[in-house]
Amino acid sequence: MVNNLLYIVLVIILSFFIVLSVLFLYMIVTKLMQNRLREKNEQNKEELRAKVFEFLYRRSNVILEQEWKGQQRKAMEELFSDFADVVQGDEVQERIALFAETHFSEVYKRNLLHYRWSIRMNSLYAIEDFHMKGMVPFLLGTFQSRKLSVEERRQLLKILVCFQATQWEDLLREPQWRLSEFMYRSLLGVMTEGQFHTMVTRLKEFPEYIQLPVLDMIGIDGKREYLAFLEAQLDSASGEKKIRILKAMNELGYSGILKRMEQVHSPKNTWEERLMLSKLLGRTNLKESFSILTEFLSDSNFDVRNNAAKSIMAIEGGADLLRQVYETSPDRYARDMAEEWLYKGGERRGH
Repeated sequence: MVNNLLYIVLVIILSFFIVLSVLFLYMIVTKLMQNRLREKNEQNKEELRAKVFEFLYRRSNVILEQEWKGQQRKAMEELFSDFADVVQGDEVQERIALFAETHFSEVYKRNLLHYRWSIRMNSLYAIEDFHMKGMVPFLLGTFQSRKLSVEERRQLLKILVCFQATQWEDLLREPQWRLSEFMYRSLLGVMTEGQFHTMVTRLKEFPEYIQLPVLDMIGIDGKREYLAFLEAQLDSASGEKKIRILKAMNELGYSGILKRMEQVHSPKNTWEERLMLSKLLGRTNLKESFSILTEFLSDSNFDVRNNAAKSIMAIEGGADLLRQVYETSPDRYARDMAEEWLYKGGERRGH
């Protein structure tokens, strides 16, 4: 019985050893083959680099008229990708697009129908890098006929925006293509000035989940030319939209909020609105802001109180006002915040 058990254990151990050995050999052989293919690919790229340069910069069409297959096609794709990452100038970009559409289009069309997500996405990235505008009709026809992943939708929209295709506005409004705010901001970030201006002037035509990133990008990109637009929007805005407008104004260094306080300041304001107002009032450098900022010193939200005190200190005479609040205010929160910022400003506690 013991001998039989020992024999079984030995057989199992030996089987594991054989399996592991086979796997190890398979990995070695696979690695060697990959290294050999990589070396061959690098060799092909070195042999073809001068020809690609001639095509791009000296307008030689020799490689354009040749047929490229297998490893040489792969080498050409990588070479053109390398050039696409560093080239400058519309003429060279047009040459890259010409070659890509001539020799890579059919491959990408097949890849875009592939069951593997990674292959589809890599082809979309390549279409963008090579600026293959001729692929747009195929992209629209293919992607409108099947379900897309979020990443595919975003990348397709980015391609349409970058290529300034006529369909980009329509698909951006399409509810079934809704993306995250971060993704909309990334799309807005690659738009031309003309495209972004279209988004701003037609803002009401877009759903709010797109309006909000547009307002964000005005502030993030420092587009001060839209300050008047933000002012006009502020008069009728409410909720999250109002907060985003105030935030954009603050990022643009807007100092005229006092003129609009009657419209924007009310007891119904959320703490986020009061927070943004407290920041904007600090940019006015006017003592007329003190009355509202002093009110904010007693706010129920710590961030509002903290930024109100910070804004008071930013205005001439603010330290004197905080000292007065610290000495006379009946509100404990206001006194504590005044004391903290007086201390930060160089005055000792208890003085």
